[in-house]
Amino acid sequence: MRVLIVLLVVSSYVFAEPTADVDFKVTMGPTFTASAKGVKGKVVVQNGEYVAQNIVVDLKTLTSKMDLRDDHMKNKYLEVDKYPEAVLVTGKGKDGKGVGKIKIRGVEKEIKGTYKALNDKEVEAKFDLSLADFNIKASYKGIGVKDTVNLRVVVPIERSPAAAPKAVVKPKK
Repeated sequence: MRVLIVLLVVSSYVFAEPTADVDFKVTMGPTFTASAKGVKGKVVVQNGEYVAQNIVVDLKTLTSKMDLRDDHMKNKYLEVDKYPEAVLVTGKGKDGKGVGKIKIRGVEKEIKGTYKALNDKEVEAKFDLSLADFNIKASYKGIGVKDTVNLRVVVPIERSPAAAPKAVVKPKK
């Protein structure tokens, strides 16, 4: 199951806000990560299969902590005023591998990736994307990002009622 973007550290008692991370490799410079806190959606576990629909990332919340780069990323390349969200339209996974469809800048593509449950409340998905698949070519003054980016996302898990453990009722004596 491939979802968009994050690696969060949480305890089993605290639920952190879902976040998506994108790792970029620069053609002539250091790598950088952009993070989005505006992630909505959940993964439902049914009979050992992880199923996701309409996981939404608010691209306007995406930040790399460098103002000029963020301005170019959001306004020039992602066009967030026109395309404010990236959406995992569908995703299914079993045994740590998954497939899905993602929509960015109005373009929908199939994706493949991996996932793992971080605990009983959250799942992390990882996958690679080609920026060219979404008509994105990012460069500024001869320096650009490489075409393939690595995505991580952590979203809440919801267990279907059928997956929940059943209470054992003992007869009264």
